[in-house]
Amino acid sequence: MSAGPAASGAVKKLVGALGGSVTFPLNFSVDSIDSIVWIFNTTTLITIAPKMADENALIIVTQQRNKERVDFPNGNYSLKLSKLKKNDSGAYRAEIHSSSIQSPLTQDYELRVYEQLSKPKVTIDLQNSTNGTCITNLTCSMEQGGEDVTYSWKSLGQTTNESHSGSVLPISWRGEKRDMTFICMARNPISSNSSTPIFAWKLCEEFIEEKREIDPRLEILNYYPPSGETLEYDTIPDLNNTIPEENPVNSIYSTVQISTKMEKPYSLPKSPDTPKLFTYENAI
Repeated sequence: MSAGPAASGAVKKLVGALGGSVTFPLNFSVDSIDSIVWIFNTTTLITIAPKMADENALIIVTQQRNKERVDFPNGNYSLKLSKLKKNDSGAYRAEIHSSSIQSPLTQDYELRVYEQLSKPKVTIDLQNSTNGTCITNLTCSMEQGGEDVTYSWKSLGQTTNESHSGSVLPISWRGEKRDMTFICMARNPISSNSSTPIFAWKLCEEFIEEKREIDPRLEILNYYPPSGETLEYDTIPDLNNTIPEENPVNSIYSTVQISTKMEKPYSLPKSPDTPKLFTYENAI
């Protein structure tokens, strides 16, 4: 009884896309094969009795739901698993039993099933502007399917493009770099995707615009009259302290403009019943 080359070896790591397919390669060389058993974790998936001279191979799939998902397209019993699900991730083993060897040959596999990456999301952290320099952080993340994802950044718009590894990109730029664009790249073992571009001029925009715009209220407070004119304001005392009850007949309201050129004051005639309330001046 002779033994062929051992099929046992290092664990083969495989990756597959959700909904896609993956093939577990199986290479062996023995005088005769009695059976091949495929195992997922601790559960037997498939038992194969190889093709004989006058008989076709007998393939037994232990779980009905997997019958349409398994195939052996290469003729050497390498397993193809289709319609991959997330819970297909795990440890697989092929055992080759033969009367020509004392112990079965084994080959171990590790399968990881990943989702196709969607567009990553970029979060802008608290922004600050100090002496004309915009300071903030851009954080890249996945809303779902973020397993084994790596992140990197591209900074475009300068003489030479720059790259940065990691999900967080520290930002510090002045006016001369306002035309820069930042893009996050997300990758997992089966796919990649990029974020919507982030424009530097939009970062710290509110702080920068505040410095550029003039507050209209300040324009009023800083108003200076033309040369030769003087602004004067009258303070009218509280009428309630003078008159117990307002008399609409005896009350006169007027808008007064003060001028530097004034005539002799003119006083209203006194009424015996009403005390003197106001003094008016004619302005030219």
